Amino acid sequence: MPTSPIAVWFLEPGNAATMLRTVLHLDLAGADAVVLPGEADCPEALLLAAAASRRASRIGLVAEISPWSQPPFLTARALGTLDALTRGRAGWFVSGRDTGTTCSDDSGRWSAGTATAAERQDALADYLAATAALGNSWEPDALVADVPSGRYVDADCVHVTNYHGPYFSTRGPLNAPRPPQGRAVRFAEYRPNAAESDVADVLVVGSEEDIPDARASADRVLLKVAGEAAAAPPVTSADGYAFCGLTGGRLLGQVLHETLPALVPVPRGGLLRDRFGLSASDFEFVPYHAEQEVPV
Repeated sequence: MPTSPIAVWFLEPGNAATMLRTVLHLDLAGADAVVLPGEADCPEALLLAAAASRRASRIGLVAEISPWSQPPFLTARALGTLDALTRGRAGWFVSGRDTGTTCSDDSGRWSAGTATAAERQDALADYLAATAALGNSWEPDALVADVPSGRYVDADCVHVTNYHGPYFSTRGPLNAPRPPQGRAVRFAEYRPNAAESDVADVLVVGSEEDIPDARASADRVLLKVAGEAAAAPPVTSADGYAFCGLTGGRLLGQVLHETLPALVPVPRGGLLRDRFGLSASDFEFVPYHAEQEVPV
């Protein structure tokens, strides 16, 4: 468990230069992670995270990725690449919200833009399972890198995923090795009985009353604070705070230069999973059969 409250910052949309500058300030102020928004009116979250990875060398970089924006294979590969690029500081904010896109499943029979809420939840659960299966297609010791023999990969440690769900199918394996964390830390906003809440490592709640229910699903729970409450976060039974809705001016400066350093007097480094006190993401390759549940 962290010895001081976890501090995660939800970055507001803006231009790339402003957003990168804020990430640098957060890195210096001691925030554990920053969530980069996936909205259409701001720079693409994964690209922004990659740009920030060398400028901000400590803070965790969490990209908001909607399942309605790209297939599971691309998401799994992008998150693995980001985790390698950041040396184990990557996270995924799983967003099930409507982004206005009209992407389809692999069959072309179903579209997120016209689906019912229940269908979208089922599709999201399937998307998460497909992504998790791809993430376990490489064993931790698959990379051999034996230069004298010219053998770089142990082919027996790279597995064909062959995932076939009700909405998404992917053969795999990923064309990238297992990243430092094994799997990027998954974040989500708590919603009862929502697919993203069921598999998140870290859940964000809007009120103290939601914390017990959120703890039943996730290892870590953060209380959302915004406005003046962000400058003086309330006492909470949560594991830390999710700072939201701060764009500039006196309040932003106060939180960056006073509140965060007081909350986290010694900034945490290393793997994002470790600084949150989460258990290691163990390798769990299970050959897929339609009647069995895939670990996510």
